Amino acid sequence: MIDAAPKADAPPSRRSKWFILGYGAAQTGAFVCFIPLLSLLLPEKAGAIGAADRAMLLSLAAMLGGATAVAANLLFGALSDRTRSRFGRRRPWILTGMVMVAVSLALLALARTPVHLVVGVIVFQIAVNALYAPLTALVPDLVPDKQKGLISAWAGAALPLANLFTVLVVSRLAGSTDAQFAVVGLAAGVLILPFALRLREPPPEGPAAPFRLSPTALRNGRFRALFTSRLLAESAVAINTLYLLFWVQELPTRSIPAGWSALDAFGVLLLVSTLAATLGGFAAGTLSDRWRGRRVFVVAGCAGMALAFVMMVGWPTWTGLLTAQLLFGASHGVHATSVAAMTAESLPDRRRAGRDLGVMNMAVAAPQSLAPACAAMLLALGLPLSAVFVAAGVAATAAALLLALDRAVMEISV
Repeated sequence: MIDAAPKADAPPSRRSKWFILGYGAAQTGAFVCFIPLLSLLLPEKAGAIGAADRAMLLSLAAMLGGATAVAANLLFGALSDRTRSRFGRRRPWILTGMVMVAVSLALLALARTPVHLVVGVIVFQIAVNALYAPLTALVPDLVPDKQKGLISAWAGAALPLANLFTVLVVSRLAGSTDAQFAVVGLAAGVLILPFALRLREPPPEGPAAPFRLSPTALRNGRFRALFTSRLLAESAVAINTLYLLFWVQELPTRSIPAGWSALDAFGVLLLVSTLAATLGGFAAGTLSDRWRGRRVFVVAGCAGMALAFVMMVGWPTWTGLLTAQLLFGASHGVHATSVAAMTAESLPDRRRAGRDLGVMNMAVAAPQSLAPACAAMLLALGLPLSAVFVAAGVAATAAALLLALDRAVMEISV
């Protein structure tokens, strides 16, 4: 059985390794829901349906889906705060979200027109955020500060592991769309359900707080600075996730190793980035717990991603792209782990952890809409795809500078 949780105002002195591993597996399952979709399946669907207008269709679907994700994350986080049941606050929503994800993946697999594709993405974003918002709220609910870096490292491994799953499993099923979507849903269920079904939460003390969706956490200067920086950093990540395949396809044929297709090269880049992100994330999580300082790792991660985009544009060869993705992966791992732990320690109100994390997750979800919207604008102006990656580098640089210079963030001692 997953550890029985204590009262919300008395977190345990230490979580067991089984709780941490189970949570990491559940986070990986959540990312397996959407990373293969965003990085491979959605671009492929957009290409099959939109043909010459594939980039614009991809941008539209991602933009509307991202806008939906922003609202859904906040909504389901707040609903889980108020939930009172013998099964817990977060668990009913995690399980409901898993069922909804399976249905939405089936809708996307059956999409044959641009309208159906966009509607499918919107439904999917509602479903995945019904699952993800309460799942992230478990960290401030149940995990002590001295283990937040470690559990964030395991949660941070979810993205690179989902990338690895995309390369080694989903991409190998190319040619069978139904099989690709089915294996995503199956893998997500295998990873999420064991943790969710065995999770035990304590009954929250007192009546539920009034239901409010307003992002009042942003009134806190420290939280606001973290939110803004993360919005910028995640916009850069979204560009790399959505447009890397197109960038590889635009490279001169001679830039790709002989005998490789663009999809082969894309798979190798994801694999390299995955391994680097995993190592970077665990190093940052462990060291930030030991040093009790997160800010330097968050800033370093943003700066590294910015440099990686400079390398991608300025060194348009296979060696340059491979090196850039290696740096990007390591930097993203460092950033994702340390910023998650830093956020969990900086919530203004623990009683509304779900809602406030929903606000912070808007900084993760909104770029799924803002980034492709900005990319679509640049492409509509006739600028090349390289301009999109330059803009991503500018966003990552701004994210690093904001946290490096903001006085409210400098006051964070843990």
